[in-house]
Amino acid sequence: MLKKPIPEFKSDEEFADFVEQHDMTEYDWQETEEIQIERMPKKAVNLRLHPYVLNNVKKIAAARKMPYSTLIQQWLAERVAQEKVLSEHSAEIGI
Repeated sequence: MLKKPIPEFKSDEEFADFVEQHDMTEYDWQETEEIQIERMPKKAVNLRLHPYVLNNVKKIAAARKMPYSTLIQQWLAERVAQEKVLSEHSAEIGI
């Protein structure tokens, strides 16, 4: 099966959008250069949770075979992205 060539991208954001919207198995990755991705440093925060909330988060994380702190971070990132979309939409319609 002949694979599609990888298009050129003007920005990291353009590449990220492409990856989210396309099946990467259809593209020829053999000729691409290996890139190094810089990880943004994380900042520690102190967060007080009710014990029942923390226990339930830990159970969910265990069921997903992941650390509970990673799950909390994932949930927060998803919610921030949702709020950003809602905020942009509200600005578009003048709310």
